[in-house]
Amino acid sequence: MSTNLEDSFRKAGLGRRFGALFYDLFVLLGIVFIAALPLPWFDQIVGGSDLGLWIKRLYLLGVCFAYFGGFWVKGGQTLGMKAWQLKVIQKDGKALGWRDAVKRFMGLCLSVITLGLGFFWMPADTRHSNWDRLCGTRVIWCPKPVH
Repeated sequence: MSTNLEDSFRKAGLGRRFGALFYDLFVLLGIVFIAALPLPWFDQIVGGSDLGLWIKRLYLLGVCFAYFGGFWVKGGQTLGMKAWQLKVIQKDGKALGWRDAVKRFMGLCLSVITLGLGFFWMPADTRHSNWDRLCGTRVIWCPKPVH
């Protein structure tokens, strides 16, 4: 990637990224709560089997992907990212497609599994978290223009 293109984007700091993630977690908590309402009924149908447990987990993971992936592809910003003036783009500055959203969501899942390990990379490389580098994406700061 061209250095000039990379320098034209403003850095999204760690604090701003955590703020957006915290905001998104509250929104996602409400969405998952509503999405989980029919799950007790589903338990009655499948009888609490291991297969039923995995189906419920995949369903809730799909709900989470629909939230993050849908916003990333539609405008590059989740609700938390809009509030904190952040945007996710590809390394070349283009908008994300569904394939990029899947890779980024898998990186987000890895980050959750490793208790945020990818974020600890950021003090050394403020342009990317470890997962951004692996997914080929960047989170940039997009301050609103002053009128």
